[in-house]
Amino acid sequence: MNDASSRIKPTRSAGFARSVGSAARGKSRRGFFLILVLVVIAMATMAAFSFTDLMVAYDEAAYLNSDRGQAEMLVESGVAATRVILAQPPAVRAESGGVYSNPSLFQAINVVAGPDASTRGNFTIVAPAMDELGQMAGLRYGLQNESAKLNLNVLPTLETSGEALTAVTDALGAASESGALAADVPLDPAAVDGLAQSLLLAVPGMSVETADCILDYLDADDEPREFGAESEYYLSLPSPYDAKNGPLDSVEELLLVKGVTPWLLFGADANRNGVIDASEQMAASTGGEGLASLGWTAYLTTHSLENNKRADGTPRINVNADDLETLYTDLSDALGNEDWASYIVAYRIAGAAASQGGSGGAGSGGSGEGRPGGGEPRDDPAEGNQSRSSGGSRPAEDWSAQALDELDLSGGAGVKLGQLLDLVGSQVTIGEGDDARTFRSPFSSSPLSMVEYLPALMGNLTTQDYTVLPGRININECPAELIRGIPMIAPEVAEAIIEARAEDSQTENRMYETWPLAEGIVTLEEMKTLMPILTAGGDVYSAQVVGYFEGKNASSRVQVILDATSVNPKIAYWRDLSHLGRGFDVAVLGVRAPDAYQAAQQAAGN
Repeated sequence: MNDASSRIKPTRSAGFARSVGSAARGKSRRGFFLILVLVVIAMATMAAFSFTDLMVAYDEAAYLNSDRGQAEMLVESGVAATRVILAQPPAVRAESGGVYSNPSLFQAINVVAGPDASTRGNFTIVAPAMDELGQMAGLRYGLQNESAKLNLNVLPTLETSGEALTAVTDALGAASESGALAADVPLDPAAVDGLAQSLLLAVPGMSVETADCILDYLDADDEPREFGAESEYYLSLPSPYDAKNGPLDSVEELLLVKGVTPWLLFGADANRNGVIDASEQMAASTGGEGLASLGWTAYLTTHSLENNKRADGTPRINVNADDLETLYTDLSDALGNEDWASYIVAYRIAGAAASQGGSGGAGSGGSGEGRPGGGEPRDDPAEGNQSRSSGGSRPAEDWSAQALDELDLSGGAGVKLGQLLDLVGSQVTIGEGDDARTFRSPFSSSPLSMVEYLPALMGNLTTQDYTVLPGRININECPAELIRGIPMIAPEVAEAIIEARAEDSQTENRMYETWPLAEGIVTLEEMKTLMPILTAGGDVYSAQVVGYFEGKNASSRVQVILDATSVNPKIAYWRDLSHLGRGFDVAVLGVRAPDAYQAAQQAAGN
């Protein structure tokens, strides 16, 4: 029995084991499916969450992209508004406060109205400001006149411009001999090759070697200067290229010139907003780069031009026109003074009196050594009183319009004026032999007289038959370094000009480059030499336009240069700076009060 029992027990134990194993496996499968379901649910949940998160991100990106697009449109609005302003004649702009510093036209101009800050979109236009010493400091709300900078593309012309070059060369020689070159020019006067190099050396941080390289890169020949480089050098570089040997398209092209680095060109202004921020100042001081500055972009341009027009937008009268009868009529209407108009025509016919050497220079200026207001005037009756033919000694007379009756206007002119200042302190002789009469110019060399007639001459007349003139340096708005760097101006005269322009003068003479002459700072002959270089105008403007929302981070910023020499101002240069950030706090850019929106809504409802 024990044997039977032993035989039965294994059979029952195997069945039980099989039964238990089957139950365990069933439970295991049910647990596995449960886990699988849980995993599927988790994955579905995560997929749903990821999809939702992705949709939210896409939604936010769509809003951000929309905000960025609107900010770009705000910039477009700012540029369009500026073009409309520049399409107006200078006199109309002046009535609205001008374009130099005018927050009402250029700060926080609302484009997208809204009841709260997040929906209000504005544009603001900023430019670097200058302190009373002529140093770049702070910012203003307005446009920057490109004529306040040195035009690189004009430099080769200054080296080869005939009469202007001769005058400049003579002045350079005299200044070198007298040691009157600006003291801060880091170059011995004997090493100055010409005006172009001297003007470049006025730019802070400029070396003789780099100046020569820039001029070589610009001029048409392939002959390197003493310290310069031409195509031969650039073709030897790992990435070879030719020297431009022509006008540059932008100042940034200087980075292709030997010796020019981004630090020299842009200075510490990493975000290109036109001011040195605290972080940029710190980075410059800790990075061993030296004194933080705005770089050469604050002093150099490639776009300055000026219209040869009057303040009302009409063309100036060319005093060298061939038809003297029409010229006389035009001069009388423009100047409103028959004596002035008739003398200009008489000068065109008879030229300067013989004792003046045909230049109109004798009898001008003040005393031989001083400023126009010092010493005895040279235009006294004892001077210039000899006739052209007989050498008689008839005293010179004051000019009157009746003397023009002795001249035949239909016979044409034999003399052309080199510049309007040739008329100042000049004399003309009418008649021959014993009948010859010499007349003094109504344009006296006395500063008190200049204050009256210089605005009329400079504002209405020209000696050039061009509608647009190449860019000269704006004496009122350029950095002080550029004035100090003009080699024809002695250091004390440069400082006197800088000091005088810091005064809040509203005289009409300040609208023209001859104001240092009218205010007795320079002599007549000095002013004549400076005329090809200086201006008080300019019709190409740069604008840094920022489009922004008052309560959002979305913004857009561009640097644009607008050429207003045509009836419809055109965009000459456009660079998007948005990747460098907004550049300014909203508090600086400006905000519009909510009540302004309500007032606008009420006005729209009415």
